[in-house]
Amino acid sequence: SMKPHKSILVQPEDWDECCLCGNRAEACHHVFGGPNRQISEREGFTVPLCNRCHNMSPKAVHFNHNLDRFLKRWAQLKYEKLGHSREEFIKLIGRNFL
Repeated sequence: SMKPHKSILVQPEDWDECCLCGNRAEACHHVFGGPNRQISEREGFTVPLCNRCHNMSPKAVHFNHNLDRFLKRWAQLKYEKLGHSREEFIKLIGRNFL
């Protein structure tokens, strides 16, 4: 099974399954990638995904803009719910998704 990563989106005990479809998790997806990958790691903007939902189908988050945006909005909402301001989020990630 998958080793839980630091996440504000998914509980440690839920890292064996894809948070999108419920199949067995095979990858840790960093919600904000590229230059923000380290920030995702540090702040817990990570989710468990199966390969199909991650990058092995046309509907996968790496090819599906709507799904990518959904995860980014979810991460920002959760971050703000934990007591951070929108300004803090924008300073961190560079833009607002809500």
